[in-house]
Amino acid sequence: MALKKSFIVLILCLALLSAALAACSNGGEESAVPSGTQSDLSGTAADAFPYEGNFEGQTVRILTVSSDRHLYGEQQFVADEELSGNVINDAVAERNNLIEQLYGLTIKVDSAQYPSEEMQNYFLSGDARYDLVCESVDRMVTQVSENHYWSLDDLLNLEDPWWDQRSVDILSLDGTKHFFVSGDGMLTNVDHIYLTLFNKDLYDTNADVKAEFGDLYEMVENGTFTLDNFYAISRAVSVADENGDWGIDATFGNLSHAYGATIMVNGAGMGMVEKDGQGGLTVTVGTQRGIDVFQKVYDLMSNKNVTQRAELIAGQGPNPSTYGFAELEYMFVNGHGLFYNTTVSSISILKNSSAERNFEFGVLPIPKYDEAQDEYYCAVNRYQSSVLGIPTTNTDNLEATTFLMNALGYYNTHMPSGKTVMDAYYETTLKLQATDTDEDARMLDIIFDSAFYDLGSIFTWGTLSGLYGSVISNDADNTLVSSWQQIESAVTAAMEETVRQYRESIT
Repeated sequence: MALKKSFIVLILCLALLSAALAACSNGGEESAVPSGTQSDLSGTAADAFPYEGNFEGQTVRILTVSSDRHLYGEQQFVADEELSGNVINDAVAERNNLIEQLYGLTIKVDSAQYPSEEMQNYFLSGDARYDLVCESVDRMVTQVSENHYWSLDDLLNLEDPWWDQRSVDILSLDGTKHFFVSGDGMLTNVDHIYLTLFNKDLYDTNADVKAEFGDLYEMVENGTFTLDNFYAISRAVSVADENGDWGIDATFGNLSHAYGATIMVNGAGMGMVEKDGQGGLTVTVGTQRGIDVFQKVYDLMSNKNVTQRAELIAGQGPNPSTYGFAELEYMFVNGHGLFYNTTVSSISILKNSSAERNFEFGVLPIPKYDEAQDEYYCAVNRYQSSVLGIPTTNTDNLEATTFLMNALGYYNTHMPSGKTVMDAYYETTLKLQATDTDEDARMLDIIFDSAFYDLGSIFTWGTLSGLYGSVISNDADNTLVSSWQQIESAVTAAMEETVRQYRESIT
């Protein structure tokens, strides 16, 4: 996903927009915008919005995740009229106004904590209440077998640049049917990609470590931010507390959680389940490559003197939590952790913490497996990262719905004023830090371009998704092979049944 951080000032486009608005106020013509104006308004001739349409008076109704579950659930689609001075909100309002002016199309949004569950009733009754659904990827994919969502292959050009091509590829189990998309038209996808935050103060105070490994941003750029170096740095900064204990008051190189083992494996560009190139799926965990990758991850994640995991300290912090994530945040903010394995959304959460403590943190991707690896891979949070799907109850508003999906994807990164939603998201995300650095902006570029979808985690298939986490809980022995053998037949059967249902889906 290409997110542009620099504002684009197009004087000619502004002039044309003024002319278009003037035309809209005169003559009562059928189209609000003169013929041919759309391309002129939407960017340069080389990358103008390629679709035309007149949907005067039509509305696309979206059911999305509620704001109490995700900060941008509703705001990514419609602006809050009572919220002023918020750059994302203002950018969304400007984008929607432009889409309505150019194409006559408006957006109506309702929200639910779990939209996929609410949609079940509408599917059963045939109620066409919503045209588009935005929900977490793990909840959406499980409804394909129920024929609840249209295949998008005849509705969208999935090669358009605003669609995330990794999601297009991986989320199609057979390579021919695509039911869900992710891309530039959303915020609830990018805000829940895993990354590595690092405590700049803690790194700077470990002068010997910094002298040996150098600038962490440069390591990423040079391709040397690998699991081996990550582990070496983590070991070097880890120190027991004053009583010699390795609890919440000790200092760890790596703050993570059980599922962090899967995220680290994904960082090697390897999913627990991958497409085999012949229309089928294969499980990687028992392959030699899978074993080799996991061994490095196991060494890091099972070492309780280097990695502090959330589940080990749950309920021990000043604000005790059920799962230990509040404790990890407490440790990171208070200088008890160098690397923090979390999602992009945590940058927002840490705003108040950083203000209180006045500490600086930086942004890095998930480390590579080794230097031979060409790219970084940052897994999406399956519980939160969203995709879009068109419910099969939408039979009368398909053209307007698909047009809006394309328009959101395009205009989130192309606006005549240069004030795009994605620019605003960058500005907001980075300015929440103690310092706003060009290095962190570059790292976010890498992270957003590295979104990785692991089919084994998303579909779960029995107990597969929790396999790595259960193995690292045994810090005495790496039992991956034997643990996999115990569940192999059940996982394989469940996976094959999913593929069968997917192929037989009629939508």
